[in-house]
Amino acid sequence: MKIAVLRERFEGESRVAATPETVAKYIALGAEIVVEKGAGTGSRISDEQFKEAGATVGATAAATLKGADIVLCVRRPAAADLAGVNADALLIGALDPYGNEKDVAALAKAGVAAMAMEFMPRITRAQVMDILSSQANLAGYQAVVEAAAVFDRAMPMMMTAAGTVRPAKAFVMGAGVAGLQAIATAKRLGAVVSATDVRAAAGEQVESLGAKFIMTEALKDASGTGGYARELTKDEQAAQAELVAGHISKQDMVFTTALIPGRPAPKLVTKAMVESMAPGSVIVDLAAERGGNVELTQPGEVITHNGVTIIGYTNLAGHIPTTASQLYARNLLAFITTLIDAKEKKLAINWDDELVKATVLTRDGAVVHPAFAAPKTDTAGDTEAKPAPAKKTAAKKPATRKPAASKATASEASAAPKADAGQAPEAKPAPRKTAARKPAAKASAAEAGQQTDAAAKAPAAKKPAARKPAAKKPAVKKPAAPEGGDK
Repeated sequence: MKIAVLRERFEGESRVAATPETVAKYIALGAEIVVEKGAGTGSRISDEQFKEAGATVGATAAATLKGADIVLCVRRPAAADLAGVNADALLIGALDPYGNEKDVAALAKAGVAAMAMEFMPRITRAQVMDILSSQANLAGYQAVVEAAAVFDRAMPMMMTAAGTVRPAKAFVMGAGVAGLQAIATAKRLGAVVSATDVRAAAGEQVESLGAKFIMTEALKDASGTGGYARELTKDEQAAQAELVAGHISKQDMVFTTALIPGRPAPKLVTKAMVESMAPGSVIVDLAAERGGNVELTQPGEVITHNGVTIIGYTNLAGHIPTTASQLYARNLLAFITTLIDAKEKKLAINWDDELVKATVLTRDGAVVHPAFAAPKTDTAGDTEAKPAPAKKTAAKKPATRKPAASKATASEASAAPKADAGQAPEAKPAPRKTAARKPAAKASAAEAGQQTDAAAKAPAAKKPAARKPAAKKPAVKKPAAPEGGDK
């Protein structure tokens, strides 16, 4: 079992998917580890440190990947860069599939089983494998550090002989993992912190960290599935915007963290709100990678508008790569451990495991994740659905003759097959023809609903039949009993 660790080629990415600590543990599980030369340089991990831990250093990506059973990455590599791995090799990392469906399809064609770690379910068992939480936690911390670096004043309150320095006011929008860490860090640095969130349950968490929780009364709760917030309605958005507009103008620092999985980041701070802030204020947009929560954010850049600095870094966790790599590598190790048989020291993947099912994007040359393989499922569904309408249409053919015999009442329409039988004065031929149609009716009567309708119509036909002229009564009554009994 060979595990390959690639050097990241994504611009600005300095993290690495394995550390000397995790390399030693992989080897204990029976794996051979090959790390591409220079893979840990950005995280201050030298090739020598990897060698000391027991890994082999590959001179090139091709040499690193040759014969690999598992490939570890931080960012999704191009499918063409995976040449040389074994058939059905596992690609594990943050694969960012939303909006990159073509790249995911290319991975499927390359024959690798791609597993997106950001899809790890938020359950107790998987907490140690949750890369979103570990990296968001660091991003929240780093956001406050970045803001403090460009803030022109001290953050804590200081009482000196020369006078008192007021504390900075910090406002955190979104009390998820990143938001809560931003609150805690800003409090440690002495700021007066307030926060808001569309989930009512977040209020207790905010207050437990010593911050003030604010929430509009027009918004009761917007909790979604998996611990995320749902998308707000227009009325809720307007109420939330009104609350923010009145509060943000008094703040020195603002941190926005709102993200909705698979969608662009919602716009929470408008240009007018930015312009209402005092010069020297700072905004850090932690959602910049998905377009940003601030109307003026430019992803990957730091800009100044009307004296307000807006930081739009797209990889805040990557600004502290040594710590970020350490946590990320542990997340991957915890997950991969569940895929290996410790006794046999080889891969033993349970494809029905809830963790595996939630994270697998591609397998056996196809995209299998429900969120991205939906079109194939729909096509199959349409194909299977075609025979059903045909059967229903065939079963309703007798009903289409109703208008011809329903000039007076609905009961005459139910007796239409008798008139169609040849319209002879003798009633005997009618039951025979009806009997001849029984197989077709029963074949289509595989649906219980049609049998019920037929049975309901037979008794109803008896009452109107008595209203017919006396001369026709015998003819109607004779077939009525056998038809109702057969059906």
